Amino acid sequence: MSDDAAGLDVRLVRRLRDGLTVDVAFRLGPEIAVLFGPSASGKTSILRLITGLLRPDGGHVRLGGEALFDAGRGIDLPLRRRRIGMIFQDDLLFPHLRVGDNIGFGLAGSGSPARRARIGEVAALCGVEHLLDRRPAMLSGGERQRVGLARALAPRPRLLLCDEPVSALDVAGRHVLLDRLRAVQRSEAIPVLYVTHSPAEAVGLGTHLILLRRGTIAAEGPPLEVLTGAAAALGPIQLDGVRNALAATIEGHEAPQGSTRLRLMGGPPLIVPHVSAPVGAAVTVTVRSDDILLARGPVAGLSAQNLIPGTVERIAPHGAEAEVLVRTGAVAWIVSIVLPVVEQLGLSPGVDVHMIIKARSCRVDHPADAAGE
Repeated sequence: MSDDAAGLDVRLVRRLRDGLTVDVAFRLGPEIAVLFGPSASGKTSILRLITGLLRPDGGHVRLGGEALFDAGRGIDLPLRRRRIGMIFQDDLLFPHLRVGDNIGFGLAGSGSPARRARIGEVAALCGVEHLLDRRPAMLSGGERQRVGLARALAPRPRLLLCDEPVSALDVAGRHVLLDRLRAVQRSEAIPVLYVTHSPAEAVGLGTHLILLRRGTIAAEGPPLEVLTGAAAALGPIQLDGVRNALAATIEGHEAPQGSTRLRLMGGPPLIVPHVSAPVGAAVTVTVRSDDILLARGPVAGLSAQNLIPGTVERIAPHGAEAEVLVRTGAVAWIVSIVLPVVEQLGLSPGVDVHMIIKARSCRVDHPADAAGE
């Protein structure tokens, strides 16, 4: 999907080492797209070609209708003029500068009100406004990556490139950074191209997925559909263990050490095992896609504590199984079922269902850890 006013239009050809040739063409609008594929499929090389860190042998890179590179017209703008933000596995912060100065490094007008305002704006967007006076050595891994994200956003880039930025983080840190990345894309309304080899990240984050095979595009489209249909191109893609990672706040607690009631952001309440945190604390809850049961019609007499109504949005069969996308308010859930259940329950887009989730199937990242990350 593309949008000429803010979109990315790429046609790239480049012969790399070991006989690999990158030969791709795609367009993106203001959305989060995922570059997905195994190691040595060309994912990082494509990012380098877009930025100009690696020069294509042919093709073009256009952003918002402007040519950044065009082999036929002899155009090759330097990186500093392309207005592209980047975040990597390594945050690459300057250790001698405070967080605020790291964020504002690429901004002109040292000490100006406009510069200070922009630093404060992106710091708040990335959740690091309380860290502006600290140095990088005092930060956790997740905090460092969010500072790196804020620094990439400060000069108002027209495109954000992300090269596996959560690979070195723990589960809580990953979820917090991915939540911030979604918020950033909504706020800035720019294309985001995100590299990963994790199916769970690809399905949970992206609206569009580009599947690479040895430097070429094997398939592209909605992430769930592409991955579940990828066996013909790459062999089986392991979707086992895909987790629904959802932002929530604590609404209340039962008796001491009893259950905790969460409110999902934009969605329904959820009962989970006791969480040692106060009411109002922000948490991230994860539920495996194969730990959710689906039912139609009235449901009664269950031992499971969560019975959540929703509507089927999409069904993606693959082999003997299927992934079902169920929406509850602003929350989209991925549910893994065996293929015969689709027919048995009469599932199709638009059908109302109930999701049955045991409290003990819900893992809650400790609020203190999430806040620190």
